[in-house]
Amino acid sequence: MRMVRLNTLLACALMGPMVWAQTTPAPAAAASAPAAPGIRMEVRTPLLEAQNLIQEKKLTEAKEKIKAANAVANRTPYESYIINRVALTVAINEDDAAGSAKLLEQILELSAKETWLKQDEILQLIHAVGIAHYRTKDYAGAAIWMERNLAAGGTEQSVKDVRIQSYLLGGNLQKGSDLINEAIAKDIEAKTAPPQAYLTMLVQARSGLKDTAGATRALELLVQHYPSKDHWRSLINRLWARADLASRLQLDVFRLAFYAGVLEEATDYTEYVDFAQKAGFSAEALRAYDQGATAGQMGAGAQAEAHKKLRAKLVTESEQDRKTMVADTAAALKKPDGLALFNIGLNMVGMQQFDKGLELMEKAITKGLAKRPEDARLRLAVAYAQAGQADKARQTFASVSGPEGLDELVRYWGWAIRKP
Repeated sequence: MRMVRLNTLLACALMGPMVWAQTTPAPAAAASAPAAPGIRMEVRTPLLEAQNLIQEKKLTEAKEKIKAANAVANRTPYESYIINRVALTVAINEDDAAGSAKLLEQILELSAKETWLKQDEILQLIHAVGIAHYRTKDYAGAAIWMERNLAAGGTEQSVKDVRIQSYLLGGNLQKGSDLINEAIAKDIEAKTAPPQAYLTMLVQARSGLKDTAGATRALELLVQHYPSKDHWRSLINRLWARADLASRLQLDVFRLAFYAGVLEEATDYTEYVDFAQKAGFSAEALRAYDQGATAGQMGAGAQAEAHKKLRAKLVTESEQDRKTMVADTAAALKKPDGLALFNIGLNMVGMQQFDKGLELMEKAITKGLAKRPEDARLRLAVAYAQAGQADKARQTFASVSGPEGLDELVRYWGWAIRKP
């Protein structure tokens, strides 16, 4: 996961104990090497004391020592540079974003000619100043410094993470989500799973921008790569909310929700039961009811008596279907259109009679259906999935496409039947 832990970032960005240039002559073996600038004792001593105080987290006292070093007359550029380095450490520890930014600008200016700072040190200091802005909720400032780090050659993922979060928290949802999309595109190209944190932030950002399609796409990626019940529930709820979802596919949405295990409340089960019963699939409705009872949502509480009456009715209807099944099948086989035969087979699947039910559904499709044959192929694929025949389900789903939620159902079922 790439989510940023700010305390860790700050600790990594801060410099450790500083190495002080010595005023004593260099050893003879190094006589030809460039000599480091010296620091006079009257500057060096208070700064060493300040550094010790910083380690003891006595920042107020440390600032007094830094003030004393700054009071020394005729400071050299290198002395000013070192003083500012120590002062920057204090400013960052105090989350003094403005102060740390000013000090770093001075440090970079002083170091520019002599290159006292190495490139990796520059990147660390820019990072640390950006974190100071982030911690004080100056997200615009944090984003600027993180951009500056990357422009200077930084490649740290933690910097990219804070940059994205800074844009999002600062209200620039477009820029933040654009950066996430760029990162996700690289992950997909590399055939790796995008970070869950990025996808979650992208859903929120695109929702904030009223970009339903973008938010749904991000949610789809969450279900693909991190198929939790919460992610499934959110995705199916989005499918329900589609203005163009065909009413004839609503029962199919319930079937997906049931298969994915995201029905939770009593109303979820009662609505599924109602849809299945009205469609003539009482056995499927009974199975949904019993699953709801097992989950403690049906047959209990204030609606317990009404639920028990409903179950009794479903049992009666299912038994009646079983009694007339042979005669109904014979009559359906004689009809030129396969719809009646298909529905009998689907009802048998609801009774868990998979072999016979699938056989009738296959015969019905071979016979031909005048209306909505793509819907029938979708339900045949679902029946294969319910029967545990995932390969046949995938093959059949591949033959189905269409508007009004059909394409989404096919795509979502493909993820639902994947092996763990």
